[in-house]
Amino acid sequence: MSKVLVLTGLPGSGKSVASEIAKSMNIPIIIMGNVIRRETAERGLEPNSRNIGMVAMDLRKKFGDDVVLQRIWPIISEELEHNNLVLIDGMRSIAEKNALVQLMGFEPEILAILASEDIRNSRLIERKRSDDVELELIEEDKKTKNQAISERDAREKGWGVESLLDQAHYQLLNEDSLDLFRISVKALLERLNNPE
Repeated sequence: MSKVLVLTGLPGSGKSVASEIAKSMNIPIIIMGNVIRRETAERGLEPNSRNIGMVAMDLRKKFGDDVVLQRIWPIISEELEHNNLVLIDGMRSIAEKNALVQLMGFEPEILAILASEDIRNSRLIERKRSDDVELELIEEDKKTKNQAISERDAREKGWGVESLLDQAHYQLLNEDSLDLFRISVKALLERLNNPE
């Protein structure tokens, strides 16, 4: 029977690194945030943290807390037909998890990736992705950058990501060596991807 691994964690925890490892192992990855980024682009908005956050809030308000999961379900369903393991990157709420269970008819496995706020803030500032913080506006002010990141954390916590972290079957702390983190992720994915 196919398995679904839900990848969750606060911004900068290391979800993208885990997804890259899955991709290198030919495990299909469905990135929930791409739904929001695509919607932001379709609305003609610049893909910065403020706009992406506003679009995410607006979609949830109009269509429910599980809107992103509902929109990616056809992709998940298709991948489940052809793969032992499917990874869903970026789930942020119990509502999304419950919708997934209802649609699949079974519980997914959940991997929580954890890192302290200071470490995550440093990573987000370094990676300079447009939806992390508006770096062009706050290039030199570390305090303002950290505040912007904390606001994003608060938004995701408001959606219930902490409850999802609490339900995780697996937890990986990503605060030390990136190589050790990669080894841990790969070992878990190999075990879950075993068809037996």
